[in-house]
Amino acid sequence: MAEQRNGITRARVMETVQGGPSGGLRMGAAAGRQVLGIALVAAFLWALRDRLAALDTEAVFAALARLEPLDWALALGATCASFAALARYDALIHRMLHRPTPADAARRAGWTSIALSQTIGFGLVSGALVRWRMLPETTLAQATKITATVAATFLAAWAVLTAAVLLVAPIAHPHLDVWAVQGLALLGLALGGALALAALKLPGLKIGRFTLRLPAPAMLGKILVLALIDTAFAALALWVLLPPGSELSLLALYPAFLLALGAGFVSGTPGGVGPFEITLVALLPATPEPELLAAILAWRIVYFGLPALAAAALVALRPGRPLDHPRIVAAPLDCPQITHLVAQDRQAELGLMRQGDLGLLRCDRAPGGWMAGRAGRTLAAVLDPVGTQARPEMLAALKAAARAEGRRASLYKISARTAAVARRAGWVVAPVATEVWLAPQNFTLDCPSRAGLRRKLRKAAKSGLSVRAAEGPLPLAAMATIAEGWRSARGGERGFSMGRFAPGYVAHQQVMLAYLGETLVGFASFHANRSEWVLDLMRPAEGAPDGTMQALIAGAISAAAEAGVARLSLAALPPRAEDVEGPAAHIWRRAEKGAGAAGLRQFKMSFAPESSTRYIAAPSRAALALAAAEIAHAIHRPAALVTVVPNICASARTAELMPASRSS
Repeated sequence: MAEQRNGITRARVMETVQGGPSGGLRMGAAAGRQVLGIALVAAFLWALRDRLAALDTEAVFAALARLEPLDWALALGATCASFAALARYDALIHRMLHRPTPADAARRAGWTSIALSQTIGFGLVSGALVRWRMLPETTLAQATKITATVAATFLAAWAVLTAAVLLVAPIAHPHLDVWAVQGLALLGLALGGALALAALKLPGLKIGRFTLRLPAPAMLGKILVLALIDTAFAALALWVLLPPGSELSLLALYPAFLLALGAGFVSGTPGGVGPFEITLVALLPATPEPELLAAILAWRIVYFGLPALAAAALVALRPGRPLDHPRIVAAPLDCPQITHLVAQDRQAELGLMRQGDLGLLRCDRAPGGWMAGRAGRTLAAVLDPVGTQARPEMLAALKAAARAEGRRASLYKISARTAAVARRAGWVVAPVATEVWLAPQNFTLDCPSRAGLRRKLRKAAKSGLSVRAAEGPLPLAAMATIAEGWRSARGGERGFSMGRFAPGYVAHQQVMLAYLGETLVGFASFHANRSEWVLDLMRPAEGAPDGTMQALIAGAISAAAEAGVARLSLAALPPRAEDVEGPAAHIWRRAEKGAGAAGLRQFKMSFAPESSTRYIAAPSRAALALAAAEIAHAIHRPAALVTVVPNICASARTAELMPASRSS
């Protein structure tokens, strides 16, 4: 049980989660609401003054005195088990929010904040302040966001869990038949299923001007399991404190306990004091009231008082130490680190990191790292490893980084060599693309397979088209005009693992320009290093002569040959659907129907290139299918392009992918 035990209502939690990076919480307003909760406690006491006056307090204390030391010990053990689940719950929320906090520090901050806030009240305020103290590298705004997210996710899990329990063990209610209780429980489960489906289909749910980030279904499942463990052991702690001879079973107590918690949530009173007791007594009329109240009193001592004392001592004497993990450091605008990586590595396509969707994920347990990015709930490593060959420990590091963020790991556009390593490690592998490439030094037009290409080049030459490699400043204004026209005609550009036009991006590439007289009518850009060029952007102007793009590529092949480049890649083509089996076949059948897919294949194959299969891989078939769908979505519907300041100092050990910093 989390900060909701202090009476945080659903509306208040949603207000907090929607409020932006700072958590949307105004401390003064939150404190005011908690003062209102205290006022509600007083109101409850006033309304029940006659019943309280009639209460046999001697019988309550007599029942309390009959408790054996073993009862107290068992209750304390159940309390420890419940708080262990709460501690893991906090670590899970840190992962969900992509916080680099080590799990042990997150667990320590979690249980201490909950132990104090559920006892002293002011849940959002006190919980945020304790987390702030226990996690020195966390700002108050970040601690507030963590606290609010813990509250919101637990409240959702409590609702689904209560519905499931009432469906299996419906509790008697004087105003509702059993079938009505089960019907309401079934409705609650349906809403929970809809939430899980929304988390799968809508990672970012727009609600007015706010965006609600839903956890992944796997994360929702873990949250639900931890909520079950937490509340079950909390109920067990109460049950073992019932006086000897009580006929109330744990199965009968648990649904009533969950509903009493809900009454405390809605009331807004600190710790649910008042509404919790009243609800539990009302739902368990067969249990003698003095015995039940004695058990609740003992439970509040064990479950609230003792953890609060331990937490207060820990907060006072052992505040968290600053984290010693590597920090993410922003690279300068000219990206010298990426320039060095592209120049030294065999994969020129690492230049995609300048675009901002992808970054470098370093692996502490192996040299090198991955160029990786987030696509929905997938952490995808794109291409082969950077600076080294693939090895099992690098796959393990990628899985650990994905797990730390609550995502699934995937490899995308990897070579056959890396695919073999993944397959031996138990990953599911499927072909995802066919890379087509040429050897510029050996390229010649004098072969039958390039007859169609020769015809296109003759047409371009007759039109007066000239092609040359860019030297000096690029004609960025004219290039931007062509790129905008191309983008408008096609409804946008693809992204993620495909480049998009931006002046600062193409400035780092090898660019070929096509002119009619002094007018630019097209350009092509290439990721380039000493060993290979890889085609990135092809942008013909509207009305460009037939054969313009063929002439640009032919010019690039000649320029690469003069530069001594051994390999020129025309980038990847989706595999033919008839050549694919398994979960990827359906995706590529749809891809073949896309606008321009057949023409692009015909264009690239006119160069009679060599081909190499590229693969996608994931730890399971289900993960592979979901990763393929999410990567395809990220490619076809990329986020808005902005100027990028890449970060390249992330560590897989700390589950940090360099999230490319963005500046406008």
